[in-house]
Amino acid sequence: MDAEKSVRTWLPLWLALAIVLGIFIGNKFLVFERGIKVAGTEKLNAVLSYIGESYVDPINMRELVEDALPHIVRELDPHSAYIPAEEMKRVNEELESRFSGIGVSFYVLNDTIVVTGIIPGGPSEAAGIQPWDRIVEVNDTLVAGINITNEQVVKKLRGERGTQVKLGIIRPSENKMIHITVTRGDIPVSSVQASYMLTDDIGYIKVGTFAFTTFSEFISAISKLKNQQSNSFVIDLRGNSGGSLETVVSMANEFLNKGELIVYAEGRRFPRIDYYADGSGTCKNDQIVVLIDELSASASEIFAGAMQDHDRGLIIGRKSFGKGLVQSQRQFKD
Repeated sequence: MDAEKSVRTWLPLWLALAIVLGIFIGNKFLVFERGIKVAGTEKLNAVLSYIGESYVDPINMRELVEDALPHIVRELDPHSAYIPAEEMKRVNEELESRFSGIGVSFYVLNDTIVVTGIIPGGPSEAAGIQPWDRIVEVNDTLVAGINITNEQVVKKLRGERGTQVKLGIIRPSENKMIHITVTRGDIPVSSVQASYMLTDDIGYIKVGTFAFTTFSEFISAISKLKNQQSNSFVIDLRGNSGGSLETVVSMANEFLNKGELIVYAEGRRFPRIDYYADGSGTCKNDQIVVLIDELSASASEIFAGAMQDHDRGLIIGRKSFGKGLVQSQRQFKD
C-alpha cells in the first residue's frame, strides 16, 4: 500500500516534469529551426505589430514585410540580397541553364523590343516569329514607347511551360500589326557559349556562367578540342559574373595537381572548408590562358586565382570585379 501511495503521490510530479522537459526541448529545436535570436528584433516586431493594430487603413502586412526585407539586406554589402518567391524560380533557372519562354533573343531599340534571333526548334520559330520583328504589344498591353527595361521584357515573355502569350508584331515587310500567339516551352541555355580551334594546337572555350550544367558542357568541349589535337587552351571568362562553387571547383580540378588548394571558404560562424584538387584532371599537362575583364566575378575569380596561385597559366585582361565572397542561400517555406 505504501508503494502504491508513493506512486500516486509522485506520478503527477513526474508527469509535470516530463511535460516541462518536453516543452523545453521543443523550444530549443524551434529556436534552432527559426534561427538564432537576434538582439534588437523586438523593436522591429513591435513596430510591425503597432502598424497592424493602429494604422488608419488596413495594411497587408505580408506585402509590407516583403517590400522592407530587400532594403534591410541591401544594407549589408553590394552582393547580399533578399529574393522574393516569384523571382527565386528565375534565379534557379539561370543556374540550371534552362527556362520556359518563347525562345527569342532581343534588345530594346528606340524604346521598342526588337527580335534579334530565334532559337532553332523553339516556340517562336514554330509560331512564325522572325528576326527584326518589333514586339509592340504583349497580351494586348502596349510595351512600346513606355521606357520598358530588359528585365521587364523578360518577365513578360517568360512563363510556365504550356502557357500562351499573345504578341502584337510590327514587321518591316507588313503595313499592319500582326497578332501571333506563342505557346511557351522549355528553352535550353548553353553556359559554354563557344568552343573551337584557334590554331592547329590551341583550343578556345568561352564560359558564360558557372551553372549546374557547365562542368559537363566544359568537359565535352575539352574532349572535342583534344580530338582535334589541341594541347593548349584559352579559357574566356570575360563578362562571367560567377555561379556555382561546386562547378568552378570541378573545372579548376581539371588543370591542377593532386593536393593543390583551389579555394577555401570561412565565415564568422562557419568553420574553414578547403577545396583541393584530387589529381583526376584531364588537362594537368596542358598549357592554359585565362581571359578576364572587369565583369569577371566570384567563381570566375576563383578559377583565375587558382591558376595564378599555382603558376598554372597566364591570366590576361583587365582587373577583375573583386568579389572575394562565397554566398549561400537560405530558403523560406514559400
